[in-house]
Amino acid sequence: MKRFVITIGREFGCNAREIGRQVAAKLGVKFYDKELVDLAAERARGSEEPLSKIPEQHPVIYDNFFTEFGYGATKEFYSAKAVEAQAYVIRKIANTESCVMLGRCSDYFLQEFGTTMNAFVYAPLPYRVQHISEAYNLSPDEALKMIKKIDKCRHNYYKYVTGHDRGDRHGRNLMIDVDMFGVDGAVNLIYSAAIERFGKEIISM
Repeated sequence: MKRFVITIGREFGCNAREIGRQVAAKLGVKFYDKELVDLAAERARGSEEPLSKIPEQHPVIYDNFFTEFGYGATKEFYSAKAVEAQAYVIRKIANTESCVMLGRCSDYFLQEFGTTMNAFVYAPLPYRVQHISEAYNLSPDEALKMIKKIDKCRHNYYKYVTGHDRGDRHGRNLMIDVDMFGVDGAVNLIYSAAIERFGKEIISM
């Protein structure tokens, strides 16, 4: 079976994790999300506790994330060692298996790989506020504050690593409004595009 990687960038609050999980399941491949951070942290920091053990929905604990792995608000806190570790982990996985990767600048780190497809999911702010409010049991004001904080962190890190804006259409092959198409629609669009891009032989039998 041909090896391929689908990367999914996102605005926070679009339920991108569920979209990625379902796309991977439908294609019969592994889904990588916070595992990419854990593996990079292990490479860069040895025995540090995995970053995915820290719940990003908790504002206080979230402030104590290792900012060098892309969760800081300013580039002064980013670490070249952390960036190198993430690039290494992402490229190593891409060289060994087909998968779906969520965020972590994976589209940028794999830009020279020939068998990738880069999707980006987004939604209007009211949709995202409602989703985060329901998902984390927050008030609309708390959800909005959380969205702005996390989007800013992710945008700054992506800009620092790639030199481009996170939502820039250049380098993206597919951009989907989740409010318009829903989670199921987004999954089907990415799946159909993957079949078109890589061929029917990618379907796991």
